[in-house]
Amino acid sequence: MPPRQGPSVTLRAAAFTGGLLLLLLAACGGGGGGGGSTLKLPTAVPTGQESSLLSLDRFHYVASLTMKGAGAGGAPVQIAVSTEGDFQSPDRHAFTYSTQFQGVTFAESAVVIGDKIWIRRGEGPWQEASVADEQAQRLFSTAFSPIRPNFLGGPEWRNVRETVRRLPSTPEFVNDVRAVHYSVGPQGEEYFRSFLAQEDIFQQVQDPHWELWLAEDGDWPVRLLASGMVNTDLQILRDLGLGTPVSWELRIDVSRPNDPMLVVTAPTS
Repeated sequence: MPPRQGPSVTLRAAAFTGGLLLLLLAACGGGGGGGGSTLKLPTAVPTGQESSLLSLDRFHYVASLTMKGAGAGGAPVQIAVSTEGDFQSPDRHAFTYSTQFQGVTFAESAVVIGDKIWIRRGEGPWQEASVADEQAQRLFSTAFSPIRPNFLGGPEWRNVRETVRRLPSTPEFVNDVRAVHYSVGPQGEEYFRSFLAQEDIFQQVQDPHWELWLAEDGDWPVRLLASGMVNTDLQILRDLGLGTPVSWELRIDVSRPNDPMLVVTAPTS
């Protein structure tokens, strides 16, 4: 059994794998923002901006990246990073960003209502913060949430949406939403790679698979699913304690579109 890692190690893994998640999302057209600069709170409705494809007043979302490989001595290692939260127009956000690494789970949560911010670690107490606070900046820059510019939007996403229309599709009911399912099979590998970031880990992907579900009503992304294998020994994988082959899966789910019962409120404790 691998040794348990302390909070500082898990925190570094959270930031590292969170960066991988954003790279993958940027590769698929949904990243943006951050870049080491100060991330500012949006001053307008994210879903009403040109940069977004989500023409929804409120919704629930989950974005996750899971990586699996062999650790020291061949023991299996899994790293999972995810952001789960709610958005309510015009400026209410509530989300939890979590990382599971070497048997330890590290989580940070935030509630944002206008210019008011509350953050906490794990199940600890909520604390008021400002957008300039170091913890708030790190959380907002690492978590994939509608507080980021181009959340499931931007020119790359619009290009993806238009391009997938050339692919075979089937109607499906996903996340309680009527959607159209587009799948990139083996014959579409070149298309898939055209959306991969210029990073070694993604250029070495083998057996890539990419799927997208768009809502019939509104054409917004209901689900995105991408996966692949990396068989090349890379420093970025060694830093995470992962030996090859490494499998990864990126998944985004959007649900509860315009659900009036979805309400973001200030924390009470």
